[in-house]
Amino acid sequence: MSGPLPSGRRLALDPGVERIGVAISDESGLLASPLLTIENSKLDEKLKSIIEESKIGVIYIGLPIHLSGVEGAAATAARDLARRIARNFKVKTSLVDERLTTKSAVENSEGVKRYGLDAMAACEILDFALNGEKKLGKIFGSVIEV
Repeated sequence: MSGPLPSGRRLALDPGVERIGVAISDESGLLASPLLTIENSKLDEKLKSIIEESKIGVIYIGLPIHLSGVEGAAATAARDLARRIARNFKVKTSLVDERLTTKSAVENSEGVKRYGLDAMAACEILDFALNGEKKLGKIFGSVIEV
């Protein structure tokens, strides 16, 4: 159950094996912008400061599903990450299908040069989630219940 939309900015994470791309919304939740790329080992520390400083209301995490619809090891890792973040940071957390986000991010070569591919992919995830919020009037994707 996702419930009404919480206030605050939205954050999106594009988890990878070594790095996690991060994107953030404006305060009104209309625009997604790439923020940075974090080494996995530094995620908790950096995430804590971003959540506090930017007043994050929802965190969207990309769920890497194969084009066939099958979930592999990366999807399992994303689900584990989402549960850990929801539990440790007490912020509404939701998984969002990220198929084709990296492909779409690659097409923005200027953004990739400036922010890196991981942050641009997170921006695509966040843009998708923000559009879903507008259409549905609630948190988009699969909300993690803890």
